[in-house]
Amino acid sequence: MGARSENQTLAPQEPFRAWLFGPFRVARGSTDIADQAWGRKSARTLLKWFLLNPGQSFSAAELCDVLWPNGNAKSATKNLHVTLHYLRRVLDPDLPSRSPSRFVRTDDTGRYRFDEHLWWTDVGEVDWLWRSVQASAERDDHTTAIATLLQLVDHYGRGFLPEELYEDAFTDFRDLHDRKHSEALHALLKLYSDLGRRYDVLAFAQRILDRDPYSECAVTALVEVHLAQGNLAAAKSELDRFVRTLKEDLGTRPSPRVTALRRRLSSS
Repeated sequence: MGARSENQTLAPQEPFRAWLFGPFRVARGSTDIADQAWGRKSARTLLKWFLLNPGQSFSAAELCDVLWPNGNAKSATKNLHVTLHYLRRVLDPDLPSRSPSRFVRTDDTGRYRFDEHLWWTDVGEVDWLWRSVQASAERDDHTTAIATLLQLVDHYGRGFLPEELYEDAFTDFRDLHDRKHSEALHALLKLYSDLGRRYDVLAFAQRILDRDPYSECAVTALVEVHLAQGNLAAAKSELDRFVRTLKEDLGTRPSPRVTALRRRLSSS
């Protein structure tokens, strides 16, 4: 999951690959690890946790709290040892008995860490893509920024660990990626607006509203496009629907910006 230079391909080259957007999937070389090879769901969950926390170490108690937050401490510790065994075996099936794992290591204090240097993950790719977006913005390279943001939106659109939707251990990661998904959509909306690409503005403003029906910037972008196209009726309808939604769902009044836009439409 190391950093890439900007001219590097996005194609994963590492011996192990893991996808956390969309259904969780792990490949060794060119072959996916079959679901039945894991033995225990907890082994997959533990690998997800390690991959999402690169470079960090954890005590046995901390890992037990991730895997069995309401479990009995003694039983959880025993189950953790079994889970670690399954994880080591699924990643290193040819590992000789009593040989140390290439990936799951312990330090002098008994804390566990995961050596991820042989791994590519789509979460690491997403981090790199955001750095690429920032570099493109600094160069005023709108074309590359848009292409990169579209890749990000594609990742986010698959959903983050959908099979772990109700696992509290992953809530913070899910919330982070949800916020970054919105950030990517809003960045695209702004770029398309600045470039006058009306069709794309309409498309991405609607995508934002599908996620957040109370997004003022998205609805005003839609209204401005309708006005630019000479469709005053559509502009008024869009804005009136937004104001009704605010009142009926949230019990709030429109902002001064929206109020000014309504007056502008009324005088047109």
